[in-house]
Amino acid sequence: MRLKPIVISLAMALVAVTGARAADEEGLTEIVVTGTRIISPNLTSASPVQVVSSEEFKLQGSNDVAKLLNNLPQLFQNSQNDFSSNSNPLSSPGGMSTANLRGLGAQRTLVLVDGRRLGIGDANTGNNNPGANLDQIPAQLVERIDVVTGGASAVYGSDAVSGVVNFLMKRNFEGIQFDGQFSVNQHKNDNELFKRITAPPGIPYPEGNSWDGKARDASIIIGTNGFDGRANVTAYLQYRELDPVYQRDRDYASCQLNTSNLGVANCAGSPNSNEFVDNLNGNFDLTVVGNQFLPYPQAGSSPPPLFNSNGFAVIGRDDKRISAGAFAHFDVTDSATVYTDFMFMNDRSLTTIAPSGLFFNSNPYNPTTGVLVNCDNPFLSAQQRAAITCTAGEIATGVSKDLAIGRRNVEGGGRQSDYQHENYRLVVGVEGDVWSGWHYDAYGSYYRSTLFQGNNNYLSNARLNNALIVRNVNGAPACVVPGSPVGAPVAIPGCVPYNIFQTGGVTPQAVAYLNSAGTQYGTVTQKIAAATLAGDLGQYGIQLPWADNGVGVAGGVEYRNDALKFSPDEASISGDLSGFGGAGTAIDNGIDVREIYGEFLLPLIQDAPGIRDLSLEGGYRYSNYSTAGGVDTYKGGLKYSPGNDLQFRATYQRAVRAPNIIELFNPASVTNTSDVSSDPCAGPTPTATLAQCLLTGVTAAQYNAGSIPDCPSGQCSVLFGGNADLKPETADSISFGVTLTPAFLPNFTASIDYYRIKIDDVIDSTPLDVSLDGCLDTGAAGYCSNIVRNSANGSIFGVAIASGGYINGSSVNIASQVAAGIDVQLAYKLELSSLGTVTFGLAGSYLDKVEKTPATGAHTYDCAGLFGQTCENVSPEWRHSLRASWQTPIPSLLTSLQWRYIGPVTWEGNTDDDTLSAGRTDLFYGELGGHNYFDLSATWSVTDSIQVRGGVNNLLDKSPPLVETAVSQVGGPNSYPTYDLLGRTLFVGVTATLN
Repeated sequence: MRLKPIVISLAMALVAVTGARAADEEGLTEIVVTGTRIISPNLTSASPVQVVSSEEFKLQGSNDVAKLLNNLPQLFQNSQNDFSSNSNPLSSPGGMSTANLRGLGAQRTLVLVDGRRLGIGDANTGNNNPGANLDQIPAQLVERIDVVTGGASAVYGSDAVSGVVNFLMKRNFEGIQFDGQFSVNQHKNDNELFKRITAPPGIPYPEGNSWDGKARDASIIIGTNGFDGRANVTAYLQYRELDPVYQRDRDYASCQLNTSNLGVANCAGSPNSNEFVDNLNGNFDLTVVGNQFLPYPQAGSSPPPLFNSNGFAVIGRDDKRISAGAFAHFDVTDSATVYTDFMFMNDRSLTTIAPSGLFFNSNPYNPTTGVLVNCDNPFLSAQQRAAITCTAGEIATGVSKDLAIGRRNVEGGGRQSDYQHENYRLVVGVEGDVWSGWHYDAYGSYYRSTLFQGNNNYLSNARLNNALIVRNVNGAPACVVPGSPVGAPVAIPGCVPYNIFQTGGVTPQAVAYLNSAGTQYGTVTQKIAAATLAGDLGQYGIQLPWADNGVGVAGGVEYRNDALKFSPDEASISGDLSGFGGAGTAIDNGIDVREIYGEFLLPLIQDAPGIRDLSLEGGYRYSNYSTAGGVDTYKGGLKYSPGNDLQFRATYQRAVRAPNIIELFNPASVTNTSDVSSDPCAGPTPTATLAQCLLTGVTAAQYNAGSIPDCPSGQCSVLFGGNADLKPETADSISFGVTLTPAFLPNFTASIDYYRIKIDDVIDSTPLDVSLDGCLDTGAAGYCSNIVRNSANGSIFGVAIASGGYINGSSVNIASQVAAGIDVQLAYKLELSSLGTVTFGLAGSYLDKVEKTPATGAHTYDCAGLFGQTCENVSPEWRHSLRASWQTPIPSLLTSLQWRYIGPVTWEGNTDDDTLSAGRTDLFYGELGGHNYFDLSATWSVTDSIQVRGGVNNLLDKSPPLVETAVSQVGGPNSYPTYDLLGRTLFVGVTATLN
């Protein structure tokens, strides 16, 4: 059953759609196979490679490499890209784009520029999956992109577990090239479901068409040759400006989607827009109407009790980027070419999420659990004092009540995170041919990425405590020092009282006083010194008697130093920013590695009957880490071509990924998470039994009293942190493939490859819901030890390690992870005589397994074809991107149609797997159907020097599938960035070249 989509797509590819990612006017683009440092005639590697040509940037209208790359079916879209949602700014850093091959994480995808490593792009210690920032790659200078599947550590070193993305740059440009492009998003808001469900709570619905997300790109490339062609300098300058897109301007994201197990949909939202709860006794649940406390929810209250976070959050980030650099080389002698690369990027990205506020039991300064409000507070009416059980004696003596208050800072607006990245990369090297058949390359590189992150418009927890203890001083309400005498209150200088007890009572002065900002600064550096020597031993007659080519060899040494420094300010470290999600953690550490490696390519038999080529290749690398010690990686491959039109290949590779700086040394901190949105042991009617809850640390008294508070805003707490005892991951990758170029079908090429990547000692955290559900269901110590309840109230929501209230999500070596599937690439060029030429092709990927064993001895679950909080990614079994390009009889006009398909996926809760389902079936989004997107574009060479282009992506304005916000992400756009979230995109661009 699972192979059916491949059979259909293979058949369709013979009559329609896209090439091996490129529409080449002059001929069919060859499916390139690389992944080695060996230099040899007619060299190919046994490792399969997906190729993206520079032409694809124009046809897709993309001047951003990440957006183009993530269209490949082998890559999984994640939250670090142009899209943004209501993610915790600490635990999910923004302002950058990463590559995530096979859904195994950006930290397991190695990014190279011309075969040389690119350092990680972000210093924020909340980023447990650090990867290279693709934003710094200049799109206009990319010649092609090679994506190598499977472990490649023997060739390229650590981190190449899921594969390698290698950007090959243009290096011999001559002339001047100007390029400019403008694009805009358009979406027709006509979702009838959201029209119905937003009306009762009074949430604005975005009628009509939304035009937004304007993007402006401009670049200039200048290249010149000199010294009789022995030297070239190619320099570039690029500018990109991207306007934000707000969730309130998309019908499907206009409110947080909530559904019942029966498939009934409604708008969800935080119940803490203006809610008061007696923190100690739990005997009231009130909201403010006028100057009264009335039962919550209360009809007619203003603002309504349902708080809609989506009204503030963005989908597309606000971004401004400038990048510049130069590539140069000079042939000093026939055997020595000096080269240098310099790349610079400055990027500023702004994201907005829902306002800060009081978030129930989230105040780290109160020794109990809530915030204190004094009974003689002059803002309290008599009815309100009675409602919170203030007696006459308590009013007279100024006793304070411990209240859990949920109230958003609606007067102050949304929280903002301002990410500023500045990257530098310098490479200096020399290469050349020495002796006969030998080539050397020696270089040094320095990479530096800085991050300045400003977190603005947060309420200060410390100032909130000050502003809620209020008495009359000299006839006017004033903040007073707690414990000062009622008759002689001591005012707090500069403090402005916070009147949240009366509708409209909050003043701009109070908001200004409470408003606080946090800053975080960090740097990542990488220093590399490397040398490679490659030779063709056939020059010396070293070859087998049955082969025409000699043995190819390559070897080298490499030293690498990675360092990371991250310095949050005091406001971030102390947890003073209300709603920031936990204290930032400082770090200053580094890792050294020394490596030696070698490869060989041994032709066994060539040009014999039935054997055009039979070759064996192998490689070995020894790496010695200052933290992990010595590790070995190796590979072996076999290629067999019976004739010119057929080649078989097979590889085995052992890859290693040493734990990175964050995984090793990141100090522990508690933050919020939507991975677990509620506590089954909380409230007056827990969904879990007493026996189950006792296993998680709940006391019988807490359970029977129903006094455990649930996680506010659908976000429980998690403990993140490093682990100095981590071992390296080891991965075994195998692949089997075939390439066909049949003589009976000229201009047709097909490549089909099976891959399987198995990672042991995976560095990760046990999924939080797996820990919680596993403890409830089995009582296993490996799960229950991860549940640390709040010492005061038994909740799993807290802000400090000492007081508990979290699920442990720190880095550990869990058991194993497996990804397996089949990649398909097809290309066909059809000559139509006087009607021009049409190229067809396919890049498709079938996902057979995405297995994970979350703990030693635990049940293994498979996420292929599924989505959800435990599976994390949307993992369709089949994805493809197909393009048909017509080179019209008008030589200068090329038109192209692309079909992007994302196969159906099932909600993990609707499976029979106990680890994934846990009884959480859902009829509303039980299955997300297959999604089809069509892109139409054209390029026209007006003159030899000027080419214009234009197109429409997501031509039919296909909306993303809907998923409950608690599943996709709290405060998110009710879907996943796997799908097109912005609607239809229209673009127009021009390239002018002067030679």
